[in-house]
Amino acid sequence: MPARMAVVLDPADRPADPACPECGETLTYVESDPSASGAFRTQAVNMPQIAIHYYDCPVCGQCWKHGTKLVADPVRQILKNT
Repeated sequence: MPARMAVVLDPADRPADPACPECGETLTYVESDPSASGAFRTQAVNMPQIAIHYYDCPVCGQCWKHGTKLVADPVRQILKNT
């Protein structure tokens, strides 16, 4: 079995808190999590891992995630709203 590189998640290594695409307010950092590169599950074991940083907007309440770009996080939004 090939060796996998561990992703060390240090919140200090994340990018500066971005602005909310919805309202322009600075997003609030929630947590970071390692994630597969987006490859199919059978390939993911051999693909590099990237850190996904999660943010919430204190003004409009939207949930966001930032890996290679900032995108809406509908799963966290649904969980937050229930």
